[in-house]
Amino acid sequence: MDIVLQLLLESLLLGAFYGFMSLGFSLTWGVLGIINLAYGSFVVVGSYFAYSLYTGLGLDPLIALPLSFGCGFLFGLAVHRFLIDRAMGLEPFMVLILTFGLDIFLAHLLNLIFKADIRSIDAPYAEESFIVGPFIVSLVKVIVFGVALVLTAGLFLFLKFTWTGRSIRAVALDREGAQLVGIDPSRVLLLASGIGAGIAFSSGNLYGLLQGFTPFDGGVLTVKAFLVSVIGGLGKVESALVGGLFLATLEMFVGFYAGESWKLFASLIVMVLVLIFRPRGLLGGKYYG
Repeated sequence: MDIVLQLLLESLLLGAFYGFMSLGFSLTWGVLGIINLAYGSFVVVGSYFAYSLYTGLGLDPLIALPLSFGCGFLFGLAVHRFLIDRAMGLEPFMVLILTFGLDIFLAHLLNLIFKADIRSIDAPYAEESFIVGPFIVSLVKVIVFGVALVLTAGLFLFLKFTWTGRSIRAVALDREGAQLVGIDPSRVLLLASGIGAGIAFSSGNLYGLLQGFTPFDGGVLTVKAFLVSVIGGLGKVESALVGGLFLATLEMFVGFYAGESWKLFASLIVMVLVLIFRPRGLLGGKYYG
C-alpha cells in the first residue's frame, strides 16, 4: 500500500508539470488550429537557456522564469511571423512538415552549440528530499509542482478576466465572429503563438531542474504534450492539468509494474481509446477559459 501511495504522490507532483508544459501546445493547437511538432524543442531550448543563465551568471532557474517567458514570447512571435503565418493557408500536412523541419533544425543547432552530453541544472536544492510519514518527497519536485500550479492559475485568470484573454477565447471559438465585433484575428494568433512559446521556454526551466536533458529530447516532450492535450481535451486550462495528471499516473504505475519501455505504448493505447470513446477529451470544450 505504501508503494501505491508513493506512486500516487509522485504522479501528482509530475502531473502538474506535464499539465503546465502542455498548455502552450494546447493553446496554439486550439487557437491557431495547428499541431506544432517543434514544441518539444522549444521546451529544450528553454532548458538550455536556463542552463546558460545558471552556469554563466549564477541566475536560479526559478528567478529566471520571467526572463525565459519573455525570450520565449519574442521567439514565438518571430517563428509565427516568418514561418507559421506564411503557412496558415496551406494544407495541414504542409504545416506539420514545416514544424517538423523546425524541430530538426533546433535539435541540431543545440547539438552544434552544446554537444550531445547530458546537461542538468544543479541548483543547491535539486538533490534535497525530506520524509513525511511513509513518503520520501523530493524538494525540487514539490517546488516545480507549486510553480506549475501558480503559473497555470495565472494563465487561467489571464484568459478568463482580461480583454486580451477574452479575445483569444473568442478567436478560438469563432474567428469570423470575433472579427465582426472588432477583434483582429491576425494579432490574436500572433499573440497566442508568443504565449505558447513563452510557456514552452518557462517549462524548460522546470524541466532542467527535474532531470538531465539533451538536444534531442524535443520529440519525446512533443509526444507528451500531444498526449496530454488529447486525453485532457482542448478548450479549457484545467483540461491540461487533468490530462497531465492522468498521463503522469499512467507512466508511474506502468513504469513501476511493467517496466519503463512500456510507458509510451500504454499512453498511446489510452490516447486511442479516448479518441474512440470521447474524441473531445475528458474535459474538452470549445474555447479557452
